[in-house]
Amino acid sequence: MEFGNSRSVILLFIYLYFGNPILYSQQKTNTSEFLYNQLDNFLSDPNTSNLNRLTKIISTKENQLQTTEDKLAWIITNTNIGYYNTRFSNLPTAIIYYEKAWKVFLNNDIKGYDIIENCLQPLGNLYLKIGDLQKAKNTITSYLYLAEQQQNLPQIISAITNLSIAYNNQSNYQQAIKILQKGEKIASENVNILTNLATNYLDIGATEQARNYALKVISIDASQTNAYQILAAIELESKNSQNAQYYINKAKTQLLKKPNTSTRDLAKLQLAYIDILLSKSSFIEAMDIVKEIYSILLPSHSQKTDIPKKEHLIADKILLKTIDLQAYIYKQLNNPISAIQSYETAFLVNSKLNTAYPLQDTKIIQHGQNRNRTEKYIDILYSLYTKTRDINYLYKAFEAADNSKAPFVNQAQLSKQLLSSYKNDSIVKKNAQLTYQLASYETSILRERQQGDKADIKKIQQWNTLHNNKSIEIKELTNVLKEKYPKLLSTHKTVSIINLQKKLKQDDITLIEYFFGKETIYQFKIDAHSIDLQTIGISENLRKITQDYIAYFNSPSVINNDIKEFSESSFKIYKTLKIPNAKKIMIIPDGLLNFIPFETLLTKKTTALNFQNMPFLLKSSVLIYENSASKYSRAITKKNNDISILGIFPVFEKTDIELPFSIKEQQYIEQQFSGTFLKQESATYTNFLNESKKHPILHLSTHAEAGNFSRPASIQFRDQVIPVNQLYGLNLETELVVLSACETGVGSIISGEGPLSIGRGFQYAGVPNVLFSLWMVNDKTTSELMGYFYKNLQLSRSNVEGLHKGKLDYLNSEKISNAQKSPYYWAAFIYYGSYQAPTHYNYNWVWITGVFLLIILFLFVIRQKIK
Repeated sequence: MEFGNSRSVILLFIYLYFGNPILYSQQKTNTSEFLYNQLDNFLSDPNTSNLNRLTKIISTKENQLQTTEDKLAWIITNTNIGYYNTRFSNLPTAIIYYEKAWKVFLNNDIKGYDIIENCLQPLGNLYLKIGDLQKAKNTITSYLYLAEQQQNLPQIISAITNLSIAYNNQSNYQQAIKILQKGEKIASENVNILTNLATNYLDIGATEQARNYALKVISIDASQTNAYQILAAIELESKNSQNAQYYINKAKTQLLKKPNTSTRDLAKLQLAYIDILLSKSSFIEAMDIVKEIYSILLPSHSQKTDIPKKEHLIADKILLKTIDLQAYIYKQLNNPISAIQSYETAFLVNSKLNTAYPLQDTKIIQHGQNRNRTEKYIDILYSLYTKTRDINYLYKAFEAADNSKAPFVNQAQLSKQLLSSYKNDSIVKKNAQLTYQLASYETSILRERQQGDKADIKKIQQWNTLHNNKSIEIKELTNVLKEKYPKLLSTHKTVSIINLQKKLKQDDITLIEYFFGKETIYQFKIDAHSIDLQTIGISENLRKITQDYIAYFNSPSVINNDIKEFSESSFKIYKTLKIPNAKKIMIIPDGLLNFIPFETLLTKKTTALNFQNMPFLLKSSVLIYENSASKYSRAITKKNNDISILGIFPVFEKTDIELPFSIKEQQYIEQQFSGTFLKQESATYTNFLNESKKHPILHLSTHAEAGNFSRPASIQFRDQVIPVNQLYGLNLETELVVLSACETGVGSIISGEGPLSIGRGFQYAGVPNVLFSLWMVNDKTTSELMGYFYKNLQLSRSNVEGLHKGKLDYLNSEKISNAQKSPYYWAAFIYYGSYQAPTHYNYNWVWITGVFLLIILFLFVIRQKIK
């Protein structure tokens, strides 16, 4: 088939842009011809209007890709759409089209096309720009592996450079330097490698090394604007604002000379200039630059409007940083109301960014940054509240604090609960399947990486590629689900204070919620009639006494070795945390407070050495824990009437990890409830999954580990160890999970989201109520405590009351020695979930039957007298 003049132009363009002449086969189908024609038409006049037209037209062909030529045409068309959306600053849209191209390439054997140059490199860069760091790392790692196989040096250098940016954005500077040093050995004069080394040395405080690398970059290429910005930052750290401004001006001059300078590049440079102005306290001038950045990034923004309007906002990291700076400037200018408005706008942009992130890891990183913003916002609101006593400031502060609590666990639970209503829908089934597969790939990658030097890099790359592919599919499917079921778009709702207080009144509960900031700890106290906010000290001080208190539970002997010292510490932290005097208390902890067993706190000073006689908070208050007030507020309380239990008891007999009292624990449960009890060889992960759908309560008596920063938390079945990441892929519809194992509530702590523990894994899998442990537990005493718990659960039909009464029964038992009544043995297990009022069904019938019998006896006596 002959090409016309315009077709020759498009062929030349694609050849030059994509760097590969093998683009058209000799035989074309109607679909490929159609796609090439539409792309040809667009390239003759590439503008936003024609781009929108092109995307709408080609969408009809997505399900008509029959031949390899069709698929190649689809890939080429979509990478072009991605490229031009990037040029027009539509970054999230650009990502969608690059992902479409990548998915088709992955699923088909496409030859003679440079997928790295044309798709993966720009896609990885886009993930970096929007802050989707996990996706960026996965994508860059994938094409680094491909480039190494092909020995393509420029692509290897590009991958190393971009991977270092991802590590830098995660504050993992040493890892970034390590990989950049490998790149420096390969290409010692590469300005991107050298610039990134300068950046990372600056971030770890090695300013001289940073300066040397930046100067070397300029000696190689004087047009490198980033090198001048690094030198400006170094001068700012030395309080030399004049030199800093000199380097920023040099950077601006070089940037304006470049023909392909983007609006985002200009905005980034303006941000660097704001830092210089702020160092000189030139707040008014800095505010003018902020408005200029808004005009650059938001074409619809009016210079007359100080803060961008909601409808003009986009998911952009530079925009988010600009709004944060504006809030800071307003605060310095003593304009707290405008600072509040700026932070509220920043929350909206952050929410948009989270919507663009399909992976939990990236959302968690972003949330950590949002927590810092939340703390500054609450600081301003608290200051205004103390001055004015305006209750609205207090409400805003509470809503912000609660919104920052475990948002991704809450969102996962809401989504899974909603989708369970449509579980027979084919799209919902597909979503569940993809989610499970994604978690399985994560698990495979984790296990292989734990092999260290023996890890099979080829396998890791293959799983990374599959993981990327599935995450793209999930992202596309999620959009389909949201269109079909719009309620998924509004899964997160800010807690209503009025509804919350109604529920607290109904349950007769006092709620205390903590916000553990970097500088200050706040406590909110809410009951049916009032709400209060107060500070409870400086973070560093509370962090120290909290760590000291947690250390008492590191081993069984610590408390028993010095009961007096423990008692003093316990009462001190009780007073510090300002626990109210209430019969029922719901605690929403934060930060290190997640690891404190509040029941063990002493409400009075005591000299008692007998634990049974100590005034533990357990004795005066029933305690419930929850992730957030919004989760408590929306919970629908279900009565535990027909209780059936799935018990998992691997036992691990005749091994170093044997749990001999696990069988005793199982016998205690069977005395109270019916169910399915999988013991020893039958306690496998597969059997657990198959049986879990049949029972409202799951009980796992096994081993677990909290993990660390390099190894995730995990739980052990008879046949395999399951990391917490694998639990994220499950969709469990059970009401309660009891984790009778060590450290199931412990894991790497994430600001706001809480510990990445096994307990959290089950919550993420959809379980609303979880009972887990905070430290290494004793096999024998745990079996006894669980016996008391299930006995009281049978009587009260309340998870909360069952555990509360179970602990009291343990503490009051005459069979247990004083040493084993140490809080170490009975306080490890805590309950997160909804409150169920206890029922005394059995006792009521006994009382009614007794009264009935007395009436019959009375009538019988009367009748006898009449006779």
